[in-house]
Amino acid sequence: MKQWILFIFSRSFLRSIVRIAGLWLLILGGLWFYLKFYSRPDAIQVLPTLKGMELAEAEQALEDLGLEVVHLDSIYSRNGRPFEVIEQVPPPGAKIKSGRRIYITTYRSTPPFEKIGITEGQEPGIARVILENKGFEVEEILEPNLALVGRVIRIENEKRQVLSADLRMPKGSKLRLISGTTTNELVAVPNLKGLTLDLVRLKLVSSKLSLGLVEYASSVEDGGDSLRAKVLEQHLEPSDLKTVAAGTEIDLYLGLRWDSGRQK
Repeated sequence: MKQWILFIFSRSFLRSIVRIAGLWLLILGGLWFYLKFYSRPDAIQVLPTLKGMELAEAEQALEDLGLEVVHLDSIYSRNGRPFEVIEQVPPPGAKIKSGRRIYITTYRSTPPFEKIGITEGQEPGIARVILENKGFEVEEILEPNLALVGRVIRIENEKRQVLSADLRMPKGSKLRLISGTTTNELVAVPNLKGLTLDLVRLKLVSSKLSLGLVEYASSVEDGGDSLRAKVLEQHLEPSDLKTVAAGTEIDLYLGLRWDSGRQK
């Protein structure tokens, strides 16, 4: 016991304590400098508000602060300005170190395309909801059609061109939803012979009649032929003395110019 007491108060023990203390001071001092350098408190940046800026302007502002820009996504809005920033992560006012990533979302310049997906015979109210949920502008139009009363007849674009259910259109496009209705009106049957199917559609609409069964001659072999084919026969012939109910269907037989008519 006495030896331990003598050792504690000896110069050798005091020198050991001084050495250990000095070593700890060096370790702690080095650790403090390392943490200060690594954390770089002088490199902390306060994020500005990027919303409303254009993408290029926001990228430049963040690069000036030593921050990395990640253009995360883009959203289409008919009323939005293309490439305008609408969201940022982290939010404005957040404190962040230089070199970190900032995620921004902008409006896109072109609208995405959506499939129309509406076929003849669907319920117009449901069809309208489907189209509007896809981002289309819908104008609903009633047209006399005895076979499709209260049902979708067709979908058209602004130029009154018929659109197929599989066609994809940009969001925001204006579509015409044509559905059938009844009327007591009597109308004359027009002469459709010699017209292509596209012209027939326009003629029938103006005459308040509807397109019925369409048959083609055997010479019509592909899509190109069907576009060039013309009406050779119609099951209701035009007459100055004959009228039919508005919305009546007209069946047609089409062929190419060298076809003389339906083969018996």
